[in-house]
Amino acid sequence: MSKVCKLLIWICGFLIASALAQLISLLPWSFLVIGVAAVVTYTKGKADNSMLLQIIAVGLTFGWCKCYFLG
Repeated sequence: MSKVCKLLIWICGFLIASALAQLISLLPWSFLVIGVAAVVTYTKGKADNSMLLQIIAVGLTFGWCKCYFLG
């Protein structure tokens, strides 16, 4: 797979994870849900050497922080 395709997949994964986190932020205890999901996803990505899973974990965290701090 070319580097451009990988980059586009990573960007899409980040945007989808960020949007999902923004939806989850409407739920009570959303910080716990996002925190656990991000840690599990990042750990799994690190163990499998999967950059996509690590980017999704960062997208989840970014999306939640964006909603929490910026409104």
